[in-house]
Amino acid sequence: MIREIINFTSDLMFDFPDVMQWNATPNDGLHIFADVDDEGNWQKDTTEVYTIKKGVGNIDKKTFFKILKHEQMGERVGTNMNKVFDLPARKIFSCSPFIVSFKKKSLSEIENSLEKYFSTAQTSCIKGDERLIQKSEVLRRILPNVLIGLNERISSLKDDEFVAIYLASVSIDDYKKAHDKYLKDKLFNTDKFNKDVDGVLWGMSGFCNGLNSKKPFLEHKTSANKISGRISASDAMALNQFESLVASKTLPNPLPIIIDNREINGELIKIFNEENTPLSYKEMIKRVFEKKNLSSLSNFYLLNYFKKKEIEFRDIDFVTSFKYQFDSPIVIRNILGIKDFSAEKIHNIFDFERLVISPVFNNSLVKIKEDKYTVSYFGDIDSKYVSGGEIMYSLIMKYRKSVYDYIYKAQHKAISSIMFEDMMSQSILSNIRKDEVKTIRFSWNNQIKHKLNIWFSLYNLFNKNKENMESKLEDLIIKSKEVAKGEAHLNSREEFAFAAGQIVSYLIDRSVATNKTYSLLEPYLQKVKSGQLQDAIAQSIAVYKHDVSTYKGTFHALASNVLTYDNAIDMKPLLKFFLAGCFADCVIYSKNNNNINE
Repeated sequence: MIREIINFTSDLMFDFPDVMQWNATPNDGLHIFADVDDEGNWQKDTTEVYTIKKGVGNIDKKTFFKILKHEQMGERVGTNMNKVFDLPARKIFSCSPFIVSFKKKSLSEIENSLEKYFSTAQTSCIKGDERLIQKSEVLRRILPNVLIGLNERISSLKDDEFVAIYLASVSIDDYKKAHDKYLKDKLFNTDKFNKDVDGVLWGMSGFCNGLNSKKPFLEHKTSANKISGRISASDAMALNQFESLVASKTLPNPLPIIIDNREINGELIKIFNEENTPLSYKEMIKRVFEKKNLSSLSNFYLLNYFKKKEIEFRDIDFVTSFKYQFDSPIVIRNILGIKDFSAEKIHNIFDFERLVISPVFNNSLVKIKEDKYTVSYFGDIDSKYVSGGEIMYSLIMKYRKSVYDYIYKAQHKAISSIMFEDMMSQSILSNIRKDEVKTIRFSWNNQIKHKLNIWFSLYNLFNKNKENMESKLEDLIIKSKEVAKGEAHLNSREEFAFAAGQIVSYLIDRSVATNKTYSLLEPYLQKVKSGQLQDAIAQSIAVYKHDVSTYKGTFHALASNVLTYDNAIDMKPLLKFFLAGCFADCVIYSKNNNNINE
């Protein structure tokens, strides 16, 4: 995988030479381009001083990138002892003989660090080049005068803002030459294992790699040198550039690296960065598919990473084929009759993420609020901020990796029919158990109906038997109406479960309990056999027998069929039909066109 990252970065740097500046911003503070005369004396009047606040300043684009390029030519690599020039103070952040950069709060300590800093910088970056050493000496000599002459402007800075002083008379090529020399050695984890082979320096990679003598278990015990291997200085440079691109958010996350398709790799990164705000991953994929008229993406590594101090890869996988569009739209139909709800069409995999995954996990795994779209497939999730309580939190932690694999890697076996059934049932149960009285009765009503619509509409997506579950549910509603009118009898387990849900829905509506919530369903949901459910329904009828006379005919016909049906049926496989019965329009009220769930 390391080799693929190196090749990807090297190609990117060649195709887009300015890519390192695309999303990077200079440090906040003063950026001073110190000018000198022919004798090497500081010229205050011709010195350019720019202020950067929160990544921008009152400067033109050309000047902005000038500052950024110079700053990048002095960036140090970490804070390891062998990679910092002003030991032991470690107050200077630059690592260049032509730049001195520090935080304003360290101003009083800087002068004492300059001798050590320049001595190390010249040895590490320009050793043997007398022309460049002389220029570096000019900067060292004039620095105290610059700090005194610009003291008023420096004093106005906040403590954590930077003062960066660049020698204006040095070309950007010389800056790069010096910094490349620094990086050539310092990008390795340690110089202990460096080896020169035919003029090429090889060493132990510092990329996602560590070796501390005080931590012996970091050693590769079976290796001759107790290290994972060596890479060349140019490869180490590419990995450092990759880290910088990640830090500046120039690369998407997740990041696809397509094997042997340099053009598409470049196009993806270009599209991702073509607007002021980096595009979302889904929008980037959409645009590249449309622009290149692609039917699929094949043979790529998908990297999901986290960057704080260092890069941490949370997931790496090889994707053989990724299809953005479904062969035909999947329709979420309004089978349960939600008011003001139109059928939703799922055209592509990110429609699936938005229209299915977001509501199923109560907007806690995929969060959509106004124009903000965030996902939580990796990293910590605080359960107290998950809508639906511990049940939903456990459901998210159980299935989020499978959902991620299904959507982003096209691993269609990542979500099986059993997993989908469990996902939907537990999601609805979390709503039922967390239902509460707010401004209206049964606050989760529409959300539960929506999930049932998803459950029945997407059944065939995860089941190979191709049973039309939408039509089946519609048939169950019609059959229950016929049974309630005395025109038919229950003939299947599914019909029984749906009709039982209708009866339970009616009985809950007749309950005299104050502040009614869907927690009243709990005693019925706990019954694992149909006989147990029938007993619970019979007991509830005995309690509410005084209040069922209004709809005596339809209720009696439906209830008698439910109570006399087979009493040895396993209810667990029938849960979706029972719940559908509970939340569909109650057929007992059909004559009056009433609906307890409105």
